[in-house]
Amino acid sequence: MEGYPVRFRDPVHGFIHLSPRELKLVESRAFRRLRNIKQLALTYLVYPGAMHTRFEHSLGVMELASRAFEALQSDQESKRLLQKTLKKIDMKIEDATTLLRVTALLHDVGHLPISHGGEDILRRAGGGRAAKHEQVSIAIIRETELSKILERDFYAGIVRHVALLLGEGEPPPELLILKKLISGQFDADRMDYLSRDSLHCGVGYGNFDYLRLLETLRVRASKEGGLELCLERGGIHTLEAMILARYWMFTQVYFHKTRRIYDIYLSRYLNAWYDNQYSDLLHVLNYDDLKLMNDIIEDAERRVGGGDRKKYAQRILERNHHHVIYETGDHADAEDAQVAIAVEKKLQEEYPKIDFILDREAGGKVHKFFVRGDEEYGDEFPIYNTVSDHYSRLSEESSILEKIPRAFNVIRIYADVRKDELRDYRKAADNIKEKEGMV
Repeated sequence: MEGYPVRFRDPVHGFIHLSPRELKLVESRAFRRLRNIKQLALTYLVYPGAMHTRFEHSLGVMELASRAFEALQSDQESKRLLQKTLKKIDMKIEDATTLLRVTALLHDVGHLPISHGGEDILRRAGGGRAAKHEQVSIAIIRETELSKILERDFYAGIVRHVALLLGEGEPPPELLILKKLISGQFDADRMDYLSRDSLHCGVGYGNFDYLRLLETLRVRASKEGGLELCLERGGIHTLEAMILARYWMFTQVYFHKTRRIYDIYLSRYLNAWYDNQYSDLLHVLNYDDLKLMNDIIEDAERRVGGGDRKKYAQRILERNHHHVIYETGDHADAEDAQVAIAVEKKLQEEYPKIDFILDREAGGKVHKFFVRGDEEYGDEFPIYNTVSDHYSRLSEESSILEKIPRAFNVIRIYADVRKDELRDYRKAADNIKEKEGMV
């Protein structure tokens, strides 16, 4: 590709091309660290192939964001609107492309070791205030060599623009379209991780025709003065497939019962491990999965002491985990939570020597689109019919969308018992539920 002579061979997207100045960002200390941050934490303990990292994911997001922006420009009306809108802030298409690519490339540069598992202690570092890896990314982009590279080799003011797109305040309406391509209802980030995670886990759940989805993207003027993302009617089925892919990956990979127990061990280990290591957000740069796993190994092998650090380190290192003895359906509500809490309390009373763990956090939003007949508010989305030259709404066009659950949530009780004892403890949990009139 002209202007992008540097290339990486990627197992998902083929060749990914970069410019020499983009390569400087990739070769920075901050970005190199992502080679040692696994995309899915300890998921490889369940799916052995899940060894991929935030490094290749970030390259993939940049690639898909670029393809999406190119697809918008292939439609003459969308290109005209892009040029007209960007002109309001004295920005050319070329600079917008640069900004989009750089933001997509650096969006995860502040990720903590062990993926999202470390964000709990990031909140502790912030005195209990909500903190996420995006805030770390912004700090790293602003306060490390990345800032110098960006301002010197790209264009003046790009650091501020990148920070805005990553969540530091509200970007001007004219730049919102770029933000939506990176973090929206169906963004480059989501398209990449679904496809990439599916490939490396050896499952087919996350596969969908994202190239078709990209080719059907359009824009139109929004009420706020910027642009809103639209979809040609021919891309609806692919959008539905992407939402289904996300739902299936939730059920089969991201909240897999064994994967979840290792998330819990990680969280508990990290809370015991943390000793103000992240007092400054830039201190995150001093840690990656290799360093943290070395600490886990050392803690697991301690001869004396160690407390929770040793206990959970050994769990992780020896792959010695609790087993599920009670589980709700995939759409647990408040009543299901109350029942699970009551069952776990009774189990603890009847079996005081057994360690039980109640997990109520296995779940998340599948999508946030508006669905007819659902009282919960959601985002409406414009659909363009190329035949009639008419816009409609996604909720009017998709009958499948309203059948896809908007959220996934399963509640489980784990017990530290042998596999040959599971049947007895599962029966005990069922008996408690029945005895207490919870069925």
